[in-house]
Amino acid sequence: MKVLVTIGSMVEKKFTRLFNIIDELCEQGVLDGNKVTAQVGFDNYQTKNFNTFDMMADEDFKKLINESDLIITHAGTGTVMSCLKQKKKVIIFPRMAEFDEHYDDHQLELCDLFKKDEYVLCATNKEELIKCIVHSEHFRPNVFKSNNSSMNNLIIDFIEKI
Repeated sequence: MKVLVTIGSMVEKKFTRLFNIIDELCEQGVLDGNKVTAQVGFDNYQTKNFNTFDMMADEDFKKLINESDLIITHAGTGTVMSCLKQKKKVIIFPRMAEFDEHYDDHQLELCDLFKKDEYVLCATNKEELIKCIVHSEHFRPNVFKSNNSSMNNLIIDFIEKI
């Protein structure tokens, strides 16, 4: 199983906790480090067991998503939406304020929204992530339905009434 791990482009906050867990899961054989690639962004994480890159062009990143069987990602809406639009299995591992990974816990809220509609699996710690990885083999996410056209129509109707 080819796995992509991505944390987004946040400069101010690190997400080392996720990378430490991924390294441990590779050491324990839960993940095959030779098949794990991680976008470490500005975290500068020094991996022991998997491949990394800092950032890449959007088209190259979408290609990498397409080539992956499973994506483990922060709860960045852009990344999650890109993965869902490509009908990928996604495990959201949200950045949390408690660990100084973000300023607040809005990523937990986003995780809950996507999980409620059975688009993704969610984990907030190592044990939950292991369960999600095991479950991902049989997980069949609901097909994501964008609401963009409805939102666009609401905005157009509003503007026309002015």
